[in-house]
Amino acid sequence: MRFLATTALVLGLPGMAFADEVLLRADIAEALVFARGAEVTRRVAVDLPEGTHSIVIPMRDLGDASLIEVTGPDGLSIGAPVPLDRIAIAEGSLDSAAEAEARAAVDAAEDAVQAARDALARRDAEIGGIETQLAYLAALSRGGADGAAMPPDPADLSELLATLGRETARIGTALQTAREARRTDEDALAERLDDLQTAQIALDALEPFGTEMRGIRIDVQTGEAVNGALEITYLTQDAEWRPSYALRLDTEADRLDIERSITLHEYGPAVWRNVALRFSTAIPDRRRVPAGIWPDPVRIAPPMPEPSVRSGLNTADMAPAIEPAVIVEDAARMTVSGLSVVYDYTAPVTIGASGQVTLPFDDLGLAVDLENRAIPRRDATAFLIAMGRNTTGETILPGDARFFRDGDLVGEDALPLIPPGAEVEMGFGPLDHLRLTWQDLSLDEGDRGIFISENEQRRRIAFSVENTSDAAETVRLLYATPFAEQEDIDVDVSFSRAPGETGVDDLRGVAEWALDVPPGETTRIEMEVGLTWPEEMILDWRP
Repeated sequence: MRFLATTALVLGLPGMAFADEVLLRADIAEALVFARGAEVTRRVAVDLPEGTHSIVIPMRDLGDASLIEVTGPDGLSIGAPVPLDRIAIAEGSLDSAAEAEARAAVDAAEDAVQAARDALARRDAEIGGIETQLAYLAALSRGGADGAAMPPDPADLSELLATLGRETARIGTALQTAREARRTDEDALAERLDDLQTAQIALDALEPFGTEMRGIRIDVQTGEAVNGALEITYLTQDAEWRPSYALRLDTEADRLDIERSITLHEYGPAVWRNVALRFSTAIPDRRRVPAGIWPDPVRIAPPMPEPSVRSGLNTADMAPAIEPAVIVEDAARMTVSGLSVVYDYTAPVTIGASGQVTLPFDDLGLAVDLENRAIPRRDATAFLIAMGRNTTGETILPGDARFFRDGDLVGEDALPLIPPGAEVEMGFGPLDHLRLTWQDLSLDEGDRGIFISENEQRRRIAFSVENTSDAAETVRLLYATPFAEQEDIDVDVSFSRAPGETGVDDLRGVAEWALDVPPGETTRIEMEVGLTWPEEMILDWRP
């Protein structure tokens, strides 16, 4: 039987009398987590005799009860969930097996603490009795009105003194022994208190129910005994997930391994323990309709008059001729698109007190081509670029990524969305042995060559790649050479070494050189730029 919260099937039926009220615990069993929000399912076993019943379920994360969906076994009629502000719970009555064990450990630890305190109290009483005996012997030894009298026979004095000495030593020894034993008892009490604290922390970490909580009441009716599972499903905004990556480049194998992980956040008061999880790329509250469109006519009007200096300008006269239509977005936004990707996580997941857990997901592998890319106008070194295509058949979602080159961490960055079949291009850090230089040679020659006249300029530029390693390297060097879009500007560019390609990646003026740089050597390219323009104009360009 399925109940959607907008339809009441049992609640309010005439003549209904509830036979009993059943307090049950329904833990989160499953969750479909979206990029924002989650669909949560709680589950509890029910075994109900024939009749009408009121099932009470505490829920820490109770939101809008009208949006809760309840399903149950066949033969069970289910009413609308009713929110309850306070549910009284006897301590420990809804404990799980782990919580009951932890609570029993706390009780045992409390008993041990009390036993240690009792032992310490008995030790103090023993010490008090010994101190009383010692005080009496001291009084006898002092003599006088309160002390011991001289024996009638002086010959008995030595025997009296010997007796007092023996008793004083015996009782003093007993007192010292008792005090040493007390220190042991104090240590035992401290250990029992530590044990109690540890047990209490373990119990608190499980987050058992308190003695009162919010929740729902579900009124049900059955014509015969029913047993099965009752499921409570609802949407929450207290959870989200995002992917994260470790990108490991093997330069020897020309391979990029992508280790995917899932970082799950839970922000609410609910307890997620041993939950079966699925992760969806859908965003349920994402807008489902386009922004809208309205007519956009072309109009002409006489020129605007010169601004008047008079005050009191009526700004209403400047309002647009057509008001754009007001678009009302569809209010029913809790819809999951069938085009999303859902990942089933194979192991149950528990979220601790931090509210966050990172889960290993899987590994993907891509074959890549490696390129030493140099942009000498902007950088001091070349950089290693890995290029390939997403042949995994899966969309690689946006997320935080750490980049490793042959086992060494070279940086962190955000990975963009990469659809299946899309080209992949990723940077894996600087190549310090490929040093780049750039120089404006015109400045080395004084003013000559910078401004020849008011409408002419000539520049000499040099850029180079130095290979400080002991192995030859191939470098792809890119340079944005000047060009003119206005007909009145003449641009003349020449190189000491012609580029292999111009207009790289459809970028006008961008030139490319494929340079083979021997070990320990430098490859240099010079560029001359000549510019002429009308005398009444100002040149806006810098090399």
